[in-house]
Amino acid sequence: MRGFGDAVQYSVFRCDLSPTERVLLLMALTEAMNQREDRVLLVNVGPVDGRGTSCIEALGKPLESSPSERLAVIV
Repeated sequence: MRGFGDAVQYSVFRCDLSPTERVLLLMALTEAMNQREDRVLLVNVGPVDGRGTSCIEALGKPLESSPSERLAVIV
């Protein structure tokens, strides 16, 4: 998930993806997963400029809002 989004918690990432980036993420996950044992859930929380940021609530340690590292992937 590194390069696609920001870690929110262990094994939980927040990703703001274009349609192309979403396809690239799905391809990378499919290759990395053990299809018989692993499970990945993708939850669309809406557009970045809409409800996406307002529907996530955190208790305890605040979320860090550092910019994510973007990596170019050529297929």
